[in-house]
Amino acid sequence: MRISIFHLENNKTYKEEYHKMIKVLGSKCITFEKKEYTYFDFVNNYLFNNWKFRGTYLDCYEYLESIGINTKSRKITKDSFINFLEFILNIQLLIQNLKYYSEKMEVSMKCNSILKHNIPLIIESYGYQAYSLDDRILILEKDLSYDDLMDILPEDIYELLLSYKSAKNNGIKMKRLILYKIYQFMIEDIEKYKSYNSSIFTNIKLIINKMGVIGEVDKKYKDLSNYKLRKYYDNCFAMIVYLLNTENILKYKEEILTLKK
Repeated sequence: MRISIFHLENNKTYKEEYHKMIKVLGSKCITFEKKEYTYFDFVNNYLFNNWKFRGTYLDCYEYLESIGINTKSRKITKDSFINFLEFILNIQLLIQNLKYYSEKMEVSMKCNSILKHNIPLIIESYGYQAYSLDDRILILEKDLSYDDLMDILPEDIYELLLSYKSAKNNGIKMKRLILYKIYQFMIEDIEKYKSYNSSIFTNIKLIINKMGVIGEVDKKYKDLSNYKLRKYYDNCFAMIVYLLNTENILKYKEEILTLKK
């Protein structure tokens, strides 16, 4: 039996997808001020120094090496490939925000197809999702454990929950930012969350207000190492998720009580 063209699966591996992208982006696919550039050379010459998340790296190629990418090598791991896609999405966000470049650059058809069509499909096909956090984009695995919260939280708060797990051991600043934003959402309906469990809410409030999430670390906790602070932040996050999910827990309880009757 014939299979419709719309049901055919793309069986290309991430390595094949990477090689295809490198071939296009490594060609002269950008025209700017009547000169042609590869995507990487254009980023390196005009954009990279404007990217505030570049750290201490001095050029685009040095940064790419740090995330496991050598544009002249065919070797690639899956993690490095996802890092590469995340980098491209963040550069595209930067271009979007720098109108001078976005309005004057011309992008080849193949390059445009890679950036706007292929990358989103690749991310989805590998079970990841791109999320916005302030002025950066994070690619994270879809987390089924938070599915229940999707229906009761605003999209931006739900995305923050998913973003938290990408703030690894060295991401203390990002953890503070995410906790602060979620807490600001919760205190808009403070009585509801206190009613769920006032003791847990009090502990959340202590960590948020006294351990550097809002303002400086209180003098009582000044001796806590960053390792200890991160541990308290993770505990705080777990308690926040518990309170946020209480609405669903109570709903499930009511459904079971109804069933018993």
